[in-house]
Amino acid sequence: MQTAFVDALMRILRIARFRFRHLRCSDSREDAICETVALCWVWYISLVRKGRNPAEFIGALARYGVRAVSSGRRACGQERANDVLSRRCQQRRQLCVSSLPKVSITHENVFEDALCDNTQTPVPDQVQFRCDFPAWEQRLPLVKQRLVKRLALGHRTKDLAGEFRLSEARISQLRREFSADYTAFCGDSASG
Repeated sequence: MQTAFVDALMRILRIARFRFRHLRCSDSREDAICETVALCWVWYISLVRKGRNPAEFIGALARYGVRAVSSGRRACGQERANDVLSRRCQQRRQLCVSSLPKVSITHENVFEDALCDNTQTPVPDQVQFRCDFPAWEQRLPLVKQRLVKRLALGHRTKDLAGEFRLSEARISQLRREFSADYTAFCGDSASG
């Protein structure tokens, strides 16, 4: 039985490669071809056990295998139709799944900011900060905006002094000024 299937294998591979030539990703294409071969093997064994000779219609068997793999069937189960990460679901619902962007500044990356878990600060305070801080920051000149972002990320005064060509004392002084200005800004927006 195995030798007969190995003889038919070249035809199955040729049909599967032709039918899956549209797949751009070579790994996905090879996976689909291997799944087709596996399904054909399972069906081949089943047909032999029923007393049929599958070598007579190996082309049809391969084409059915390609169709089955295209619709999400696998030799050991089927992809879930509701699993967003399955290719079957993505094709049927026309979804595109991709990774989140890799950015280290949290208040500039909406996705990372939204996924950040903060159980310490009460929600109303978080909302106020997320609304007020960008508005306050926009009032500053661009150089000071860059400095505020670097301070917010927790960079050391010594490192920032070298980067912005200021003394460490001036960086500390600006930090206090920013704090007082932000507190005044929040007080004005709360009263207004």
